[in-house]
Amino acid sequence: MRSHHLSLLVLFLCVSLNSWAQQRTYQGTVKEASTGSPIAGATVQIVGKRQSTSSDRNGQFSIEANSTDILRLTSVGWKTVTETLGNQQTLLFQLEPDETSLGEIVVVGYGTQRKSDVTGSVSTIQVDKATAMATTNVNEMLRGQAPGVQVTLQSPRPGGNSSVLIRGTKSIQGGNSPLYVLDGYPIDDINQVNPEDIASLEVLKDASSQAIYGARASNGVILITTKKGTAGQSRISYSGYLTTQKLSKNFDLYSPQEFAQLRREAWRAKNAPTFDYPEDREMFDDFELEALKNNTYADWEKLVLRNALIQNHSIGFSGGTDKTKVYTNATYFKNRGLIIGSDYERLSLRNNLSHSLNDKLTFESNITFNIDKQDIESSGLNVISLSPLAKPFDENGELVKYPLGPNSLTINPLWNLRESTNERKTNLLNLNLALNYQIAPGLKYRLNTLLARDAGEKGTYLTRLHSAGSNTNGSASIVDNKRREYLIENILTYEKTFNDIHQLDLTAVQSVNEINYTTTNMTGTNFPNDILGYHGISDALNKNTIRTETKRNIASFMGRVRYGLLDKYLFSATARYDGSSVFAENEKWGIFPAASFAWKAHNEPFIQNISAINELKARVSYGSVGNQAIAPYQTLGTVGSNPYIFGNEIVGGNITGSNLPNPFLTWETSTTFNAGIDFALLNNRITGTFEYYNTQTKDLLVDISLAGGTGFSSTITNGGKSENKGIELALTGHLIRKEGLNWSITTMFSRNRNKILETGIYDINGEAKDDIARYRFVGQPINVIYEKKFDGIFQSEEEIKASAQATQNVIMPGSIRVIDKNGDGKIDDQDNFVFAQDPKWIGSFSTTLQYKSFDLYADLYVVHGATKLNPYLAQYETGGSLQGILNGIKIPYWTPENPSSEYPRPYRDTQSHLYSLAVQDASYIRLRTVTLGYTLPNMWSSKLKVNNLRFYVMANNLFTITDYKSYSPEVNPDSYPDAKAFTAGLKFDF
Repeated sequence: MRSHHLSLLVLFLCVSLNSWAQQRTYQGTVKEASTGSPIAGATVQIVGKRQSTSSDRNGQFSIEANSTDILRLTSVGWKTVTETLGNQQTLLFQLEPDETSLGEIVVVGYGTQRKSDVTGSVSTIQVDKATAMATTNVNEMLRGQAPGVQVTLQSPRPGGNSSVLIRGTKSIQGGNSPLYVLDGYPIDDINQVNPEDIASLEVLKDASSQAIYGARASNGVILITTKKGTAGQSRISYSGYLTTQKLSKNFDLYSPQEFAQLRREAWRAKNAPTFDYPEDREMFDDFELEALKNNTYADWEKLVLRNALIQNHSIGFSGGTDKTKVYTNATYFKNRGLIIGSDYERLSLRNNLSHSLNDKLTFESNITFNIDKQDIESSGLNVISLSPLAKPFDENGELVKYPLGPNSLTINPLWNLRESTNERKTNLLNLNLALNYQIAPGLKYRLNTLLARDAGEKGTYLTRLHSAGSNTNGSASIVDNKRREYLIENILTYEKTFNDIHQLDLTAVQSVNEINYTTTNMTGTNFPNDILGYHGISDALNKNTIRTETKRNIASFMGRVRYGLLDKYLFSATARYDGSSVFAENEKWGIFPAASFAWKAHNEPFIQNISAINELKARVSYGSVGNQAIAPYQTLGTVGSNPYIFGNEIVGGNITGSNLPNPFLTWETSTTFNAGIDFALLNNRITGTFEYYNTQTKDLLVDISLAGGTGFSSTITNGGKSENKGIELALTGHLIRKEGLNWSITTMFSRNRNKILETGIYDINGEAKDDIARYRFVGQPINVIYEKKFDGIFQSEEEIKASAQATQNVIMPGSIRVIDKNGDGKIDDQDNFVFAQDPKWIGSFSTTLQYKSFDLYADLYVVHGATKLNPYLAQYETGGSLQGILNGIKIPYWTPENPSSEYPRPYRDTQSHLYSLAVQDASYIRLRTVTLGYTLPNMWSSKLKVNNLRFYVMANNLFTITDYKSYSPEVNPDSYPDAKAFTAGLKFDF
């Protein structure tokens, strides 16, 4: 028996040694056969085994294998190659284009298409470039990545957001935000998506591509597809970065000495006719005089603001078999904000699973779970206007409540920050389950379902020492928001190719969607102590609770036909029939058709002979989409609470709402004509797209004022019309494309114009007229400023006497001069001008350089012709009135010794026409991103037992050139400040 065991052991060792002797590390490179350029991301797999890897940026890979193993290389758009390894020292795989799948696959509504077969206007965003930012703000990642997509910063605070416009503004009141579709189901907030999970981003811009989504797609659609598991060797990946942020601004504040001189000039101007400086003791109180004497000043920016710090860590798992594929990711993100007390923290979990139950039935599940917490500074950003002569700390280093002395009303913002709590907590769960059934060859049925739950709680507490909380003995509020969404879709698709000549694709969809919102708002005052904060709201002596519920339902039926002939002529027709609960009883349903045609001219014989042309495709589309983005119940008569005294008791009562119900309210409809050309030239060294579009929107959802005798103040109607048109250009040049060196440049340009054709109100002749109270003007853009036009500064009494402002109450050399628009010799509301706020054009310029294992990426973003009203150049509360009471943005103001033609003289009282000065050009140029990376070749990283090891450093918002005086040209100075960011990151998998 022992001899038998010994024989088996010897045999086992021999086999093992023989296997070990044959196994070795193979190194290879994957290249394009025609150009020799490396192909990154090609899958390298041993046939019949789960062992696999992928090529790096240089096309290189390494893999452990036996000499008898067969290697298979696959990459999208290239023919698959297999080869027996043998005893080769190095491997070289040169891939040929796969004509049957050439061109990237893009996601379109309810399916995918070869990009070369798309007939509508669809832009594909390069995910690796878009996600090259240290933020959870996915909207911001879209900036400059697709023509026609305008991103505007709303809040740079940690956990903040940006707004997105696709091809400009179309609606006055019905909303202009795009529809976000994640893995086939709609979502409200794109920021619920973890950037690490994104596999592809597509933007649908014309009616032909949008119409399939009907009711919610009038402002464009952004399709987000998350990563999925793949069959083969399991992979664990890590991605992490550390970022520091620093304040970015293009203005200065008055120094303490300059602030004191500002006040002196303001008092001097009031001291007519001599204009002598009063004594300092008349202008400054003892507290301020002591600060000036002892040089004890406060730098509020340094006290309230700090350098921010961001960290992000993501761990993912991907793998599976031919039957079951799984992708799982967990990401932790933390941001310590620029302002003390502003922090953000998020944990994101995702699991995508696909399992084949049999050869016809497949089950899919996509699960998202997010938890986040946001701390918001409860004191406003008033560091600009706070006096530098203040004293924020006492002699013992303790905070003081009144930094300008006990007789002042100015509150120390550090005090209020300490004495307040303002935090928001949310958790989100999206459960997307689907079944795919192959009924017959080419015929598939898909059941797509969604259960989404989003719960948020915002709690605030102002202690009894807080400037506002002290008046109520403590103040608390808790706002509890809950959102529930249900979606069921039945999708039937049929695909068939006939004789390699006709390609037919049919899609039919039936969909039911319900969204429920519940908000509970609890407030409380008069607390026995501050120990529990808002958690002790039940202990408040005065409490109040308000609860609201709303529901929105959408039912839809859709059909689409796509037909291709000879791979040259492509046709598509779509119709969607939508019903929305927000409209009147007999106006709930709308039908939205669209059609498109594309001609692949490069497949014509007479063009195929032109070697310089690789692709030339002309597209045209026409169609309609609907907008129902108004609050529910606008068509119904609603009542509000109106308690009254009956006898000696307060009893409940009701009163009609302020808005007149409209039982005829219906869809806002946008009809778009789109024409475009896609081209690729000189062996695909130059590629690009040019588009023109014109959108006419009718039945605009607008509110109009009603006469007081009606008992109502306003009503919503379908009274308006607008026009929105523009052009777009995207151009990429591959300047260098050879082994070890690749350099490309991409530029994008978008120009958009919109104007109101009808405001919803009409004169006695039925002609559309301006709604001046709401700043809506026929023939003018939707977003405007209505204000006097600045015309310089009066330099002498003679100028004043000869002007239309001669009778103005306060007028002197150094006062603002405005244009007398109608020339009637007086200045009134008839002299207001209409200033368009939207930019005339936006553009971006980016470049990518790859040299061996190094890569460099940079992009420049340009906004031209935008206009904003800067309150910090006009309002008293912001120091813009130049009265010398509050500090403010430093400007070269007028004095008799240094007369300015741009800014007025300081003055103790309110000056006229300051808002004409506040109309500023908000155009800007920004170096948005610079990234330098190094990917360790697989032949070296394999020794560390990892793959695709990449190090990178990145800088965001390095510089901004703009005339708009703020922390960012897209937000007012009183908003949360924008920042420069510097990042170091690491990625690898194994």
